[in-house]
Amino acid sequence: MAQQAIAVSHTYRHQVAQAAASGGTISPVAFMAFGRSDRPYAPETDVALGDEFVRVPVTTQVDGPTLIASGVLTGEAAGGNTLREVGVFTADGTLMGRRVLAPKSFEPDTEFEVELVFEY
Repeated sequence: MAQQAIAVSHTYRHQVAQAAASGGTISPVAFMAFGRSDRPYAPETDVALGDEFVRVPVTTQVDGPTLIASGVLTGEAAGGNTLREVGVFTADGTLMGRRVLAPKSFEPDTEFEVELVFEY
């Protein structure tokens, strides 16, 4: 099954461009955030989730120009929240990208693994 790449936020793209221009570094991928908002993703202006309820650490995998960020939301961490959005953040809090999902509810003993794919 082919994975669809997420458009990277303009804020993150700016950080990458600045690092390339100055020889600096960018903050590493660190967190996946889960939220309740169904507001459409706008990479030009989004800097946060619409209504975040929890963050978890991510694992990453790189394959050529593709970065895959994976995170797991447990039913316990979700609490009574309905999942509608997910985003990936760097260690310094910069939103890399966000995706809106169909509503998902959780039982306390369930888990939901999410992979967001970014292409460079």
